[in-house]
Amino acid sequence: MRKDKKVVRRTESKSRTQMADDLAVFSKVLAESLIPFLTHWWSDKRVVPSSGETRRLQGSIRELVRSTSHRDYKWMSEFLSRIASSVRFNKSNFINIHPSPHVPSILAALGTMIQNPNNVVPEVSQATWAMEAECVQWMCEHLVGYDPSRAWGNTVSGGTIGNMTALLVARDYTYHKLSRPRIGDIGSRGVIGKTPGVVLTSASSHYSLQKALWVLGIGYDNLVRVSVARDEIVIGRQRNDERFLKGIRDGEWGDLIRESIREESRGGELQSFYEGNQHPFSLQPLNSEIFKALYACFTFHTPLLACVFSLGTTTTGTIERIDSAAIRRLREEDIHLHMDAAWGGFALVSPSVKRLCPDLDRVDSIVVDGHKMGYMPYPCGCVIFRDQDSRVQIEHDAPYLRHLAPTLEGSRPGIGAAALWAGIHSLGLEGYRNRIERVLAITQELSRQLVDSGRFQVLHSVHLNAVCVAPVPRRHETRASLNSLCDAVRDSMNKDGKFFINAVSDFCGVRVKNKPQEADSSLCELRAIRLVVSSPDVNVDVIMDLVASLCNHLERARRRKT
Repeated sequence: MRKDKKVVRRTESKSRTQMADDLAVFSKVLAESLIPFLTHWWSDKRVVPSSGETRRLQGSIRELVRSTSHRDYKWMSEFLSRIASSVRFNKSNFINIHPSPHVPSILAALGTMIQNPNNVVPEVSQATWAMEAECVQWMCEHLVGYDPSRAWGNTVSGGTIGNMTALLVARDYTYHKLSRPRIGDIGSRGVIGKTPGVVLTSASSHYSLQKALWVLGIGYDNLVRVSVARDEIVIGRQRNDERFLKGIRDGEWGDLIRESIREESRGGELQSFYEGNQHPFSLQPLNSEIFKALYACFTFHTPLLACVFSLGTTTTGTIERIDSAAIRRLREEDIHLHMDAAWGGFALVSPSVKRLCPDLDRVDSIVVDGHKMGYMPYPCGCVIFRDQDSRVQIEHDAPYLRHLAPTLEGSRPGIGAAALWAGIHSLGLEGYRNRIERVLAITQELSRQLVDSGRFQVLHSVHLNAVCVAPVPRRHETRASLNSLCDAVRDSMNKDGKFFINAVSDFCGVRVKNKPQEADSSLCELRAIRLVVSSPDVNVDVIMDLVASLCNHLERARRRKT
């Protein structure tokens, strides 16, 4: 027995010595290899390093890591050589909605990663568990407007898991409500045998909603997407709409739908687009389409599980209104309202953004991603619920754990909570407001310069930090040829390497005439060049250079086609 105790002590001593040695070597490698490499890699203005630059970087890497002879880091040279060609999230990158992360938050994430806490239970993650709760409270107070004493939430990997969590709560609550007075516990009995339900959203919603309906057993065909523009498809449905309206016996519903159609018809967005006007589309979900879906659900007994709108749609960054008559009706009918604010949630620190969301505190749940406009490293999302009562839909337990976190995820790294906590404490509300308002102001400047160039049509109202444009048509140019020009400009500019941009192949589901001057013209999708301002380092000079490059590449693309 005495011999065994000596062996244990020697093992413990070696373990402590080994850990100290590992940290010492780690510190040396960090200071002498990784930090110098990142400084060198980040300094260039190009988004994607050219082949020549990559070779120069790789040569520098060999010099950097030559002194790193420790056996655990023999791979360092190959590793740095590989990531040397990675895309940079700098001021020349106008494609990614996730910017370079806030450096102090990286430090917090790194320190937490070494400790390796799992936020599944507080016993093994006391510090980061508390940080998570503090971050949720901060977002309730400063972003969403929820009562922190009533709200609850968790950090998650991102918007996909956040949306899935919210829809699980909505699904189970709705089926439980509709099964009364019988017990309708979906968690134990599943959805088999239940009347298939639907989720109402807009045509601009994120693809993660389809994934959520698939995983939750609802089926993604039951995602009802409402049009966001009175385009050629919506106009073409008017004849059937008249028959549909005549069949509505309830005068209130009929009046609601007819008045909504009249209001939308007066807007003239499609004609404004054809005339080449700037910012023609508001991209708001059509109230008439929402009312039709609601009437059908309530009349034909189709369970409406939830209604999801976006605070920052993926294509255009549009903030979808939640204070319309349709939303008020949803509240009256006790339908779960969920806001996907994965992109734009942190922009709520700006008063100009918050004014566009006056009733945000009335939604039942919201998703906010820190790794987008919160400037956090991946993964860092958060799902928050307005009322503690909804926890019952997701709480579960394990025989060997106490106080299990009410989440879909099992193992949950504490790094997201730690990074977000560090970001909130280092930037603060004012720091976030200054950074985000700068990005929003630069985006508005980009929109103005694109308009002033006379070469591009800004297709939508600009709410956040994204702008989608199409070439202003010249005589005899069809929409199909303009769509082709968008792709050509994207390919040409990205090959040039000075700026990194994207083109979207399906602009919010909008369908337009290929030849607007012809009454019987075929229809086609609307494509656009999409520009996202994520880096707070972008300034007016960069914007001027970007717009000039876009104009030059557009003219080159046109010359190649003639």
